[in-house]
Amino acid sequence: MNRQRLLRTFMDLLKIESPSGREGRISRYIASILRDCGFSIRKDKAGEGFGGKCGNMVGTQRGGDTSLPTLIFVSHVDTVVPNKGLEIVFDGKTIKTDGMTILGADDKAGVAVMCELARVLSQRWFRHGPVELLFSVAEEPGLLGLKNLDFSMLSGESALVLDSHTRVGSIVTSAPSAVAITATVRGKAAHAGIEPEKGVSSIVIASAAIASMRIGRIDEESTANIGVIKGGKATNIVPQETVVKGEARSFSEKKLQRQIAHMKEQFTKHAKSRGGKVKIETSREFTTFAIERQDPIVRLAAAAARGIGRRPSLLKSCGGSDANVLNQKGIPSVILGMGYKNPHTEREFIRVASLYAAAEWAVEIVRQSPRFLA
Repeated sequence: MNRQRLLRTFMDLLKIESPSGREGRISRYIASILRDCGFSIRKDKAGEGFGGKCGNMVGTQRGGDTSLPTLIFVSHVDTVVPNKGLEIVFDGKTIKTDGMTILGADDKAGVAVMCELARVLSQRWFRHGPVELLFSVAEEPGLLGLKNLDFSMLSGESALVLDSHTRVGSIVTSAPSAVAITATVRGKAAHAGIEPEKGVSSIVIASAAIASMRIGRIDEESTANIGVIKGGKATNIVPQETVVKGEARSFSEKKLQRQIAHMKEQFTKHAKSRGGKVKIETSREFTTFAIERQDPIVRLAAAAARGIGRRPSLLKSCGGSDANVLNQKGIPSVILGMGYKNPHTEREFIRVASLYAAAEWAVEIVRQSPRFLA
């Protein structure tokens, strides 16, 4: 592994603006690296499924030992915003921004590690099975890239998703299900100054419903949140329509459905009691998974962590990731800690020591894979 090359690639990736749905430029940059390493490249048309301008990309190494199972590595190339006008601040140990934008280590740290892995594998230092590198798009707004993935591009039987803010050596083996809820509350418009008694405020109905809900940490397995409220046109109009968007998550399907039912009930009850109406829609965002400690992909990741001097630890995550989609499709997948901190904020940073260790871990996983996957 070449540390300076890895760092240079990471810096280059950070400078490429790649918000969800507009990942074409960064995909072309990655593709040029993969081609130089002798990887074949396939792209799908995932973007057409959600209004994006780019699809997912899979790079497959030519020449792996086909008698061994194929191993998949995954990272997503999109970032949250704001990421325009990024200014990198690097003191030799830590990489961050000037505080005006996110950094994008989520998940460009994973992308950089996979690019370095491709370069190492192209040198053919050790025997291993075929390796597929999956670069997904539009992960941040709801795993849209993998939800629209052409799975015929993949032949691997297990996957490692390089997309966790936890320390290098952490292995996320479980994540929850999530359901999104949208309530469109209808009241009755009226002039707020002249005849407010003739109106029915949709904002008041929505507020009363939210105030009566169980929100936040519900129990050790479940959370719920109201994240968006939009309603009203002017201060002198009793608002006729208010749209409320929220979600619930749980490792327990029963608890998840109970929480969603509770949120629906509060909207319905308060709309009815105040003379309004409500239309409620729900959608499955992602589905829970749990990979057992003795599963070969977990044992491989843990052994490789020890192989680079890191103590492996198995964790649960309350976030969703591409691993949720892969596991739902029957591909056992775990998430590896990349060591970046404060993702989705202007305080995001990563230490170069973590970046180097993550790349060493990925290489060691491939090197040890014949022991666990053959």
